[in-house]
Amino acid sequence: MTFAISRGIPTAGLAFAATMMIGVAATLSAVAITAILFRQQAVHLLQSRPKMVAALTRSSEAVAGFVLVAIAAHEILMK
Repeated sequence: MTFAISRGIPTAGLAFAATMMIGVAATLSAVAITAILFRQQAVHLLQSRPKMVAALTRSSEAVAGFVLVAIAAHEILMK
């Protein structure tokens, strides 16, 4: 918008700002709708397969711990 005003075309700047607002609104709406739909699917998955979810949770925690230890070892050994 500042560029448009500096060029003497404030209408173009306002049109650009309006277009950006419409794009942001559309994107946020799509994300909200997706989150609502995904939530229902996630709740169903968590209720139907608790052992699988527990195994995935433990596995992801183990991987995260390994990554942290590897980064710490790398930092200690490289100095």
